[in-house]
Amino acid sequence: MRSMLIKLSWAALLATVIVALAIGAFVVWGLPELVPAGSAIVIDGERFELSDMQPAHAGHWVVVSMGILVAAAITVVVVPLVVVLSVGLPLLLGAFGVAVALLALALVMSPVILLLWWLWGQSKTPKATTITS
Repeated sequence: MRSMLIKLSWAALLATVIVALAIGAFVVWGLPELVPAGSAIVIDGERFELSDMQPAHAGHWVVVSMGILVAAAITVVVVPLVVVLSVGLPLLLGAFGVAVALLALALVMSPVILLLWWLWGQSKTPKATTITS
């Protein structure tokens, strides 16, 4: 079972890398053909015309693919951690608080509980009867 899970995780990792490389290739070579003429990116008031950009080469493809892989890895690691820490941890702490409160209540009420248990035991014992002859 464990070896199957290891093989499955390697297959998932390989599939993620292949998808990231494919998306990176599309972003570098396929997306510029889909961008309309006259499109521009403006950063801090500086305008970059997409038609004036240098043609992409394999280095851009690798950089974009690695950026996609890093984003995917962050998503895979950070999102479950956020869910566990924001939902699971408060539930665990709440359960711990309830357990401590019940323990404190039992400690405070222990004399009353012991007295009631003793009285209940006394009521169940048969009463002594006197025999007169």
